[in-house]
Amino acid sequence: IPDLFAPTPLAKTLHTVVHLTCRTFRCDAAGLFLTANGRGPAATAASTTDATRADALQIQHHQGPGYDAIAEQQPIASAELRFDSRWRFWAPQVAGLGFRSVLSLVLADGDPFGAVTLYSRHPSFFRVDAFAAERGFAQQASMAIAVAVEREQLMRARDSRGVIGQAQGILMERFQITADQAFAVLTRYSSHLNQKVRLVAERVVDERSLPGLEPMVRQAHGQPGTKSGI
Repeated sequence: IPDLFAPTPLAKTLHTVVHLTCRTFRCDAAGLFLTANGRGPAATAASTTDATRADALQIQHHQGPGYDAIAEQQPIASAELRFDSRWRFWAPQVAGLGFRSVLSLVLADGDPFGAVTLYSRHPSFFRVDAFAAERGFAQQASMAIAVAVEREQLMRARDSRGVIGQAQGILMERFQITADQAFAVLTRYSSHLNQKVRLVAERVVDERSLPGLEPMVRQAHGQPGTKSGI
């Protein structure tokens, strides 16, 4: 599936997955969500507004075929949502959106990290068999998403290093300190504000300074005159 592996941002890769899902399996809609260490969705995508709502309800209730597919690491299907008692909150609400049957496939790259859910407005739309084609598609989608996630992380790390380097240069020039001392100032300031170093560095680059920098610079120099705990 060449479109899945195009070097695009993660959000576009996710939308490609859901639209290819609809096209490949001729379902009415598809949605997916990625998990963030089991603490909720890291990213979502859907082919239609109703699919967006249906997946949002899964996340809201923390129940539905997507969560079951992740937990059991296998496809989860429902032939008729109106009579399915497994998801007492989710199923009636999604049936109210007009969806009658669903199939959720786990997205995994060694470990499960999300699920893609296929929605149909017809009962018993998805054949209850081995789901070989669907499993194969999910494997391809999983690889494409894993590649996109890694690419985005690398780009974010590159951008972070760039802005941190710029901020170090500004501090070095202004206060006549070394690169290590400038980085120490940034890390102390980030700890003081409970912000990521990258965000502090962005403020330095944008504003050319920050309130209260001088005491931290003196601390980085090892000079007296700063209060402990800054």
